[in-house]
Amino acid sequence: MISSDSAIPDKPSSFVSNLTSRGKTTKGVLIVICFVPLILLGRYFFAQLAESHKVKIGPPEPISVRVDAIREEVVYPGIFYSAVVKELRKADLSFRVAGTVDFLHQVPGPGGDLREIHEGDKLEKGQILARLDPADYQRDLAGSKEKLAAAEARLKQSESESDLAKIDYDRITRLVARASAATSDLDSQRAKLQSSNAAVTVVKREIEAARISLQQAQANLQYCTLASPFDGAVISARSVDKFQQVTANQRAFQVLDLSSVVIAFSVPDILVGKLTFGQKIEVTSEALPGKRFDGVIHKIASSADPQNRSYPIEVRIDKPGGLRPGMIASAHFRREEKAFLVPMTAVAPRVSDQATTVFLVTKVDGKLLAQQIPVGVVDVLDNKLAIRIGPPDPKWGGLKVGDQIVGTGVHRLHDGDLVRIAE
Repeated sequence: MISSDSAIPDKPSSFVSNLTSRGKTTKGVLIVICFVPLILLGRYFFAQLAESHKVKIGPPEPISVRVDAIREEVVYPGIFYSAVVKELRKADLSFRVAGTVDFLHQVPGPGGDLREIHEGDKLEKGQILARLDPADYQRDLAGSKEKLAAAEARLKQSESESDLAKIDYDRITRLVARASAATSDLDSQRAKLQSSNAAVTVVKREIEAARISLQQAQANLQYCTLASPFDGAVISARSVDKFQQVTANQRAFQVLDLSSVVIAFSVPDILVGKLTFGQKIEVTSEALPGKRFDGVIHKIASSADPQNRSYPIEVRIDKPGGLRPGMIASAHFRREEKAFLVPMTAVAPRVSDQATTVFLVTKVDGKLLAQQIPVGVVDVLDNKLAIRIGPPDPKWGGLKVGDQIVGTGVHRLHDGDLVRIAE
């Protein structure tokens, strides 16, 4: 017997499931149909809203710039050489004789009290710096005078004896001629005359030696004193003290002649041939800002330094005005030339290996445009460029006299930008 439950299939449940799936699909389709128009409508609404708030950009405003006209100017390009300030002359002073220092020149000190001279003090020519005790050399001088006087007295005596011998010789010569005297007497008198003459010669030599000795004693006495050899000299070193025993030729002072100074430097062979004695050179020093000194070339080396192959040059400045030995200075070789200059502020920013360019202001259809063009640079003079002027060239734009270029504001410009000239 077959069961009724297993024989009849479950049709109602399957049917209900199919109806449920179809209902969900229908609802999804209806939802899509309803929402798509709403989405499209919202996009349109927001697009219109954005369009209403959109900022409208008008034509670009001209960029305000300052311009410079190309014109010929007189310039003074130059070559600068670093130099060292030196004294015009230097002397090491020493006593030529030995002795004891018993005097040093004194000058007023900061408080008004006198003090002994030392480094930095200025002296006039002939000023006594130091002196040795002269007692020994004064005695030598007195002894030399006595020796000379004694020799001169012996000379008078010898000359008297010589004169007497000459008289006797002449008398015997006359007697022998008359056969009133023997020939032997004449020979004896001749020998006596010669001896007296020789004695005179010896005494004269003694006198000459005594005079030399006297001159040396006088010189030695003078050598006890040291004096300044220059006018406006400055002491750079002092090596002796009062009561110090010094030897001959021992350095006592070093003095510098600073009435003029010398600027020493070296130049290459390509320049030395263009220099002449007496040529005027301008000198400056960072130690004395704002000051310029006029000098002249007074020394040009005839041969190059074997180490650096350059030629030493010296420029003399007769009015130092504060220049001191050891300062660093600059020698300016200047010459007058004419050039076409543009300010450094007119140079456009360089892009990679692009040539040096400027912005030329041109008028097109009544509008001012900035045209970026290359320029040929001849030289750099302080804060300006010397440029080429002439027909157009592939390497440079060919600026001409009267052209206006942007002098200030190039960092804001691009080729073709509208500009207006600011007063």
